[in-house]
Amino acid sequence: MWNAKLYDDFSKERRQPSLDLVSRLNGRGFKRILDVGCGSGMSTSALVSAFGEAEITGVDLSENMIEAARKALPHVTFIQRDCENSDADLGKFDLIFSNAFMQWLDNQKNFIESSFEMLNENGVFAAQVPLSHLMPSRKCMDEAICALPESVRKTERKSTYLSAKFYYDVLSKLTDKLHIWVTDYYHIMNEHVDILNFFRGTALNPYTEKLDENEQKVFLDRVLENFKKAYPAQDNGKILFQFKRLFMIAEK
Repeated sequence: MWNAKLYDDFSKERRQPSLDLVSRLNGRGFKRILDVGCGSGMSTSALVSAFGEAEITGVDLSENMIEAARKALPHVTFIQRDCENSDADLGKFDLIFSNAFMQWLDNQKNFIESSFEMLNENGVFAAQVPLSHLMPSRKCMDEAICALPESVRKTERKSTYLSAKFYYDVLSKLTDKLHIWVTDYYHIMNEHVDILNFFRGTALNPYTEKLDENEQKVFLDRVLENFKKAYPAQDNGKILFQFKRLFMIAEK
């Protein structure tokens, strides 16, 4: 589903949220860590840097991403599996970490509750989700996607973006030790095509892979024109690409 190479082209921008979330966990002694939706291993590498002595396992649906993760971190266990299903067979963990993954699940509430069941006492659930529905980029892409044939619009999975209120209501029934916050990242892009390429490895990929070369060009050109309208250039020609992300940490 994802294109690991295009995804990693913006490794700095994609890795920073993982680093920020991990920094909130420093000082804790985790023995077993599960990185759910580990992708190409960017989030896992942040965990390895902070908790190198821990037994770390990464799981992801994408074979392409898992292969990239294994090459990047050969000493870490990576398992290809559909995390829409329970990971309980993997045992108990001290930390269950999820970076930019939950929005792809059909039932996020069930995932959070199941994760808590897999935590040891005093274990931690830490997650980050993009708030794409609040960003102009989502509207830019949706407008172009709506013009595609219905057969192309039918992707395997669609993302669902929920509010902080939703996550609070779910987590507060499980624990009173929780923190929720939002961070706005401003990625400095050299040109608008950089924003396009940022999404070509993820949100746009399920559509472009179903189009031929000419159809891809028409579709991507339309998305690019929308980005140009939504993100005017700064005085020096650079583009400020704002990206909103919601973070949560909850202790069992």
